Amino acid sequence: MNLKKTILALAVAGVAAAPIMASAAGHGPDSAVYGSMRYGVESVDNGGTTERVTTLRNFGSRFGIKGETDLGNGMTAFGKWEAHMFGAALRDFQIGLKGDFGQVYAGDGINHTWDSYMSTDDTWWYGGQSHLSDGVQSNAITYMGGAGAVSFGITAQMNAQAVNADEETVDAIEIVVAFDAGPVNIALGMTDVKTSPVDTEAVTGLVLKGAAGDFGYKVDFQSQGAASGSTNDDASSLQLQGSFGSFYAQYGSSDDGAIGAASATPTNLVLGYTQTLGPKTLVWYEFISQDADVVGTDTSTTIAATLKYEIL
Repeated sequence: MNLKKTILALAVAGVAAAPIMASAAGHGPDSAVYGSMRYGVESVDNGGTTERVTTLRNFGSRFGIKGETDLGNGMTAFGKWEAHMFGAALRDFQIGLKGDFGQVYAGDGINHTWDSYMSTDDTWWYGGQSHLSDGVQSNAITYMGGAGAVSFGITAQMNAQAVNADEETVDAIEIVVAFDAGPVNIALGMTDVKTSPVDTEAVTGLVLKGAAGDFGYKVDFQSQGAASGSTNDDASSLQLQGSFGSFYAQYGSSDDGAIGAASATPTNLVLGYTQTLGPKTLVWYEFISQDADVVGTDTSTTIAATLKYEIL
């Protein structure tokens, strides 16, 4: 039944998207239809008594349409719609305006302020698991601007969720300021999400990015104060990433601030390699080792190899 529903959803999405794709294809370089197929093999050892499980699976295949139009008054309108191929669920949606003033846009997805400035995950699939926060990703409006070496962004989320029995106009806010210092880019950020019944503290972050020849590095540290009345310590996370040519490695560690028997500091290590086969085609390989730091559990490992082809 689930397979039938998936096939039906893809068929409906294809029929609905066909006229949109045809229209985009006829509007020149300002509009584009794109698609990325990503399918491969994954082998998982959960570290327990069960045997390693190997499967063929999808790794985030997606398709979308994007475009922009010069309004002739110093401003450009732009939009983007992107969905997962499997199930056709929304992945990213943006609509906005840009010009000398910067850019302002609204939508749901992965490219708001925090993700644009504070993201340090360049792995294909298994990285980025140690963050305290990945920022606002839905029902949001964002402004980004800058001057010289300084750039900044601010995002406000407004949804229908009532917090503490009161509907708030702004349900979350994030602010990031970045400075390009030549060999290194420095970004400072804050994301604050209203929660219920206990309103948690804001997450603050520091990101350093740089490169020297073929070697690149990224450092990501996040911290969050304990909630009011909590007996826990402050929470924190650290992610380190390095790359050299087509090879990359990422180490992550997080601490939720729990005290005593509940205390744990899970860690993960990702190693990867990207092999270019030709135009629009590559294979990526990744290995991840995860230690939950929980008594009675073993380290889990996963190996994957995936073919990625840009069909449009």
